[in-house]
Amino acid sequence: MKHNAEVLIAAPRELVWQIFDSSENMQQWQPTLSSFTHKSGDPGQPGAVSELVYDENGRKIVMTETITERREPDFLAGTYETEYGITLIVNRFESVDEDQTRWNVWCNFQFRGFMKVMALFMGGSIRRRTNDDLGRFKLLAESLAASR
Repeated sequence: MKHNAEVLIAAPRELVWQIFDSSENMQQWQPTLSSFTHKSGDPGQPGAVSELVYDENGRKIVMTETITERREPDFLAGTYETEYGITLIVNRFESVDEDQTRWNVWCNFQFRGFMKVMALFMGGSIRRRTNDDLGRFKLLAESLAASR
């Protein structure tokens, strides 16, 4: 399953990147994230591996993140693997002008086993979740930009 989402953020790209690149900010825009633990490599750089643990309605989801490519402040790509499958996520940040940034997220979900069937019914909720995360990030970035 492939999904593309986009949000326009009223903040300069450098600030958007700084907020996005900080693991300390993740729980503010991903509320089900319980923990983020760096495992190996230079944090945020290609080859870096981290473990993300989410609490999804009482169900613990453990995800392994591997950064595959980084071009600061324009681009970050990685793979995210769980017991249910692997997802490639590509993030692009584009300056619209000095105070606006367009964040485009492209996701390619490859499910395993029973989740291949379930994905047929979950597409809407996956898209909603991605859009909700982008919306929360937008609010965070814009509030931080306004307080500067």
